[in-house]
Amino acid sequence: MIKEKNNEVIDKDYFHDLQEIKEAIRTNQNKAMVVVNSAMIMTYYEIGTIINKRKTWGSKYIKNLANDLKEYGKGYSYENLYRMSKVSEEFSNEEIMSHPVTQIPWSTLVTVIMAKSSTHEEMLWYINETYKNGWSRSMVLNQIALKAYERSLIEPTTSNITKSDDLSNELFKDTYVFDFLDKNSIKNEKDLKDQMIDNIIKFLQELGPGFCLVGKEYKLVTPTDEEFYIDILLYHTKIHCYVVIEVKIGKFHPADLGQLIFYVNAIDDLERTERDDETIGLLLCKEADSYVAKTSLNKAQLHLGISKYKFIEELPEYLNRKLKEI
Repeated sequence: MIKEKNNEVIDKDYFHDLQEIKEAIRTNQNKAMVVVNSAMIMTYYEIGTIINKRKTWGSKYIKNLANDLKEYGKGYSYENLYRMSKVSEEFSNEEIMSHPVTQIPWSTLVTVIMAKSSTHEEMLWYINETYKNGWSRSMVLNQIALKAYERSLIEPTTSNITKSDDLSNELFKDTYVFDFLDKNSIKNEKDLKDQMIDNIIKFLQELGPGFCLVGKEYKLVTPTDEEFYIDILLYHTKIHCYVVIEVKIGKFHPADLGQLIFYVNAIDDLERTERDDETIGLLLCKEADSYVAKTSLNKAQLHLGISKYKFIEELPEYLNRKLKEI
């Protein structure tokens, strides 16, 4: 505690700390508005580092700082100074500089990501995904509730085996987890598609940000009056293109790809406008041999992907248990 030290030494050290913190605040308050959040978090990190040098002084030290920093606003309350200390403890200077920690809103960082993550790796994952996808606070909460980090551990790396190009590789996962589906009641592809549509919000969330539903069993009429029905037609709001999804209840077969290619070309020809980029196609199947899938997509001229899906019953036991906690 503070009172246990020599008062003269304490007063001198405390005054030095207080002036150092005030100078850090003044310096960063003058930075341009476009980097306000980054500057603020860097300031908070710097303050947290200063505070952590006096850990042995106890909580009274932080309380005194909060009282003496009132002139700078509510951002320097006891609770927030304590959070600054925790951020400085949690992240190294290298991580602060190499990860987009400073790009995440402070409240989202400390009261959502840090508060609800079980490990340091999980925190960094949510920080990077929040920055990459532009998630709001409520969206981060939703992703945590859906156990997005745990899902990413199922197949943490994305390979080029089942994608025809970089765009498809970036957009599609190798494996999707449809834990919202009732495996036992799915007898055919119609049952599978019906359950996906009945749970459309969860389905779109599992696909990732930017997807929105255009239609199920989307009707295509050719210039020769032939009719075809696409399993699920989506539109991606960030890439500005249609996304054709065909669903298979069994193992991938090369013949399945021909149907997908026809639908992608047909949407490009019949629905795509000047404002839309080229249509993308995704084949969702229960199983896929990597060689067969890779060879089928070899030299493909379209943006295509072949992905597998799993039910919650098929996950490793520890992931299964975590997902059931939702």
